[in-house]
Amino acid sequence: MVIKKAFEIIEKHSDEGDFIGEIQEDLIYSAEETLNVKLPSSYRLFLKRYGVGDIFGEEIYGLGIEEGGVPSMVWITKHFRQEEGFPEHLVCFYFAGYDNMYYCLDCSNVKDENDDNAAVVSYLRGLPIEAQKFETEFPSFGEFLLRTFEDSIES
Repeated sequence: MVIKKAFEIIEKHSDEGDFIGEIQEDLIYSAEETLNVKLPSSYRLFLKRYGVGDIFGEEIYGLGIEEGGVPSMVWITKHFRQEEGFPEHLVCFYFAGYDNMYYCLDCSNVKDENDDNAAVVSYLRGLPIEAQKFETEFPSFGEFLLRTFEDSIES
């Protein structure tokens, strides 16, 4: 599983990371209920094991912190929905650091907690919703995490 390779990188470089740590499953269920989505299994595993945090300067939004702002994925997703008409099936989890680009999970095809069928799509903040392309950047959260960490190590 790709996500496990990403976890190995986190563990190997734990001195460079800052994560909340393990969170309870009920927080994940509560976030799904609040956002009215099912989260893909790879992101659920990340949330359960790490909650939220950063490594190599790459901040991954998640759970286990107050919902008053970033890096709460619930807060940022709700904010985009209320302020910008963000689609209900998307969950924002990462700011790419340039051009107001965020990465989001397309949860429209996730059936249950064991399903990992959620592509990572881009969202350009400030661009009207009708002009958004929501281009697929990665086939899954696990693939995103692994490639992002590998790229960070190389640079």
